[in-house]
Amino acid sequence: MRSNIQLVISLKKELLKILLMGLLGTVSTLTYAGPSVPYMPTWQARHHLERLADEAGLQITTTHWPLPLSAVQNALDDLPKDLSPSLAESKEYVVRELRQLSQQGNAEAQLRNRAEEPVGFGENYTPGSSIKVSSAAAEFGPDVLPVAAKIGARVEENPNSLQTSYTSGWGKNGRTQVKLDDSALVAEMGGVNLQAFAHQNWWGPGWESSLINSNNIPPWMGVGFQRSEVKTSESPWLSWLGPWSLEMFVAQAQDPVLVPGQPDGFYLIGQRLTFKPWSWIEIGLTRDTQMGGAGRSSGFSNTLNQAFTTGGEHSFQGSLQQDASNGVAGYDVKLSCPKSVHCSYYFQWEGEDSSGQSHLPNSFMTLEGLEWWSESGRHRVFTEYMQTYTDSFPWNVTKYTGSGYRNWAYPQGFTNGGRWIGSSFGGDARILTFGWMDAEVSRLIKVYTGETSTALGSYNPNTNATGNLIGPHGRLTGFEAHQGFKFNAWTISPELAYTHLAEGQSIGFNRTSDVRAGVTIARSLGDY
Repeated sequence: MRSNIQLVISLKKELLKILLMGLLGTVSTLTYAGPSVPYMPTWQARHHLERLADEAGLQITTTHWPLPLSAVQNALDDLPKDLSPSLAESKEYVVRELRQLSQQGNAEAQLRNRAEEPVGFGENYTPGSSIKVSSAAAEFGPDVLPVAAKIGARVEENPNSLQTSYTSGWGKNGRTQVKLDDSALVAEMGGVNLQAFAHQNWWGPGWESSLINSNNIPPWMGVGFQRSEVKTSESPWLSWLGPWSLEMFVAQAQDPVLVPGQPDGFYLIGQRLTFKPWSWIEIGLTRDTQMGGAGRSSGFSNTLNQAFTTGGEHSFQGSLQQDASNGVAGYDVKLSCPKSVHCSYYFQWEGEDSSGQSHLPNSFMTLEGLEWWSESGRHRVFTEYMQTYTDSFPWNVTKYTGSGYRNWAYPQGFTNGGRWIGSSFGGDARILTFGWMDAEVSRLIKVYTGETSTALGSYNPNTNATGNLIGPHGRLTGFEAHQGFKFNAWTISPELAYTHLAEGQSIGFNRTSDVRAGVTIARSLGDY
């Protein structure tokens, strides 16, 4: 058995070497975009980008965010000049958003009562009020090493809705917290952006949930690299991938320690390859590794070992290791309908990484969705069903509980800021969501039903005397509505949401039944 495992790991290392050699061997044939700050679109801009990709052949991937801003701009510039009027309007919307973010920056204040609600793509995770400011992007440095940068800051109420005691100060256990958000320092070398950043990720095709990296958490602060372009490579070795993006980062969590035995300040290694070999299919391969932290090894050699090998939770003899990790990995696919039908189907499978004899992801959590948009491009509707039970395929007889997003080495779970890194519905959840978007008036309405066995948004593993989780859980129903109003450089967006959970008890401001009302006021920092 040991020799077989070592053989699998050896083969994976050799495949990695081949991929790296291919990338290095094609550096001289690639056209570079130059350094660029990361770009995370609003839900409206993502709607328009997906439409342009499906109907106009826009050469980007749309299930991997953020992407380099200049890569998105270059892809838009390469679109045909004879777009239909509605597609031209979609292009102009994104161009306008890119220009505003890169040249002007923005300020945003969100005022809302303290209440927890599901967090979908482009939504603010803070279950309370927050203020955020981001600068315009700047470029500087010598021609041999150009650099792009921007700086942002965020002041918010504590994002862990299950936390009941706080420390003084503005750190991760404070009632009010200050974070660098939407900040980046990027240098470009040989077609690769080397970057230090503070931002969120969204990896996957879903609108309401991503099973592995979502908008439910505070921004990661980390370092990493990402391909500086997204368009098809000129190299014959890599051109078969179509438009593609490759990213890897290492970031440190800002989790409050709620339970004994949780390694404080763990690191997350994120890896994703997204490619679109044909116009009708986009494929994503993703892996997240939770490692290190207080009391565990987190040196450079161990980081490389966890990033490029498998089987991190146990040694070859089956004994527990001090530097054990918690891994989630898997696949996602988006399949587009013929252009005249205006629809797509997508799914995402994320499982326990490298467990079992295959040393490949297995025991999958699952998500699938179907979306349709109008010919005019104004409306998009979607339905999405996700399960964060492990072994949640229809043919799995047993849906295992207690393991989705949880691990013996990290008893506080797969969290950052006390919040689920993946779906905001948490582990052991089964949720059906219906959504309607009206991009012309920035209206978003969603309803959801299902159940969660842990807690919404945040996680606390503490239980009562009978061994049941004490946080709000059980049968869930709810809705939310957002509406945007534009006044020159100002945008005012009121929101209203309601959720009901049938079991557990209210803790902190994570309640069994709650209504959230708020308004977001945003303004570009410059002439619009």
